Amino acid sequence: MKYIFLFSFTFIFKLLYANEGVRCDFEEVYQDGSTQFGNLLFNNGLLRYQYNDKDLFTIIFNKDYFVIRNDNQNIVNKLENDAVLNEIRNIITNYPKIKSSYIQNGVEIKIQNSKEINFPKRISINSDEVNLSIYFINCNFGDFPKRYFQPFSLANTTE
Repeated sequence: MKYIFLFSFTFIFKLLYANEGVRCDFEEVYQDGSTQFGNLLFNNGLLRYQYNDKDLFTIIFNKDYFVIRNDNQNIVNKLENDAVLNEIRNIITNYPKIKSSYIQNGVEIKIQNSKEINFPKRISINSDEVNLSIYFINCNFGDFPKRYFQPFSLANTTE
């Protein structure tokens, strides 16, 4: 359930940056002070959210969500639809009139925009199950190859 909340911001990216690719490093900071690091790629509605920790996973959105273990990329699971994700999707459909905060079904999402670039600096997600902030750093924009968004056999894919 914890990683479902991590996806919440992906719907924001899907609509905000549907025509432009972005790559950012991220830092997730949890309420207990623990942190996780990784990188995000987003291009033409496709998403790759990859943790640096080999014991964690990579999330890819390419028509569906897939969770891939970092320690064994042959283990790929499709993420089933979730009520929280559906609520967030409904919120985001209001773009471009996106607000700085949303509260739906006990989940509060706050978005803090960067002053330097046209991209969120921080997204906080607060609920009974998880409280975390995701910081985006070292972002750059461009077009990224589709092979980075394939959930299966990355080594065997072509653009």
